[in-house]
Amino acid sequence: MPQLSLYDTAGQKVGQVEAADEVFATPLNRDLLHQAVMVIEGQRTRKAGLAKTRGEVARTTAKMYRQKGLGRARHGDRSAPLFVGGGVAHPPKGDNRVLTMPKKARRKALYSALSEKARRGKVLVLQELALAAPRTRDVVDLLAAMHVTGKVIMLVSGEEANNESNAKSVRNIPGLLLREAPHLNARDALWADYVVLTQAALQVMTGGGEADA
Repeated sequence: MPQLSLYDTAGQKVGQVEAADEVFATPLNRDLLHQAVMVIEGQRTRKAGLAKTRGEVARTTAKMYRQKGLGRARHGDRSAPLFVGGGVAHPPKGDNRVLTMPKKARRKALYSALSEKARRGKVLVLQELALAAPRTRDVVDLLAAMHVTGKVIMLVSGEEANNESNAKSVRNIPGLLLREAPHLNARDALWADYVVLTQAALQVMTGGGEADA
């Protein structure tokens, strides 16, 4: 079983903990990770608008006025793009397709990403995150003591995530995202330079929690 470094609330290494092979010793699957990232990005992308052409708008098809004798330009019906309420000449047609991925595949992609992070020593375990009062400096000092730099995903339990002091202490730190286990996806795991889990979150992840899309 893989061994993950364990740190106390002061950021000092106090030992190691065993982690489940299923979550932290899964072989790297680049194709599955690529698919997972594409699905997540596709779901987050804002879709283009949808407008109708002159053939799709519901307006009268009667000719505007007779073709000859008035000295005016020739016109057909009122659905022409020239008129208010008419169709659009080259409208955006939108793409309402939603990419999906099976639950087991999403979970396997996340485990593949976490396993690769663990093999590189980028997954650390924190005993707990329980700040007595909102103070950003405490979290900054904790990460510095753990030698954690760059982009960080901090995965905590539901109780720790609902702690107001914890939430307020991390929200102003650039590049730090607080996530409640098991709500993590492969894209975020790949994005982060480090993944820091509390022991309670680790139990959730190894207890069969379902990954997000």
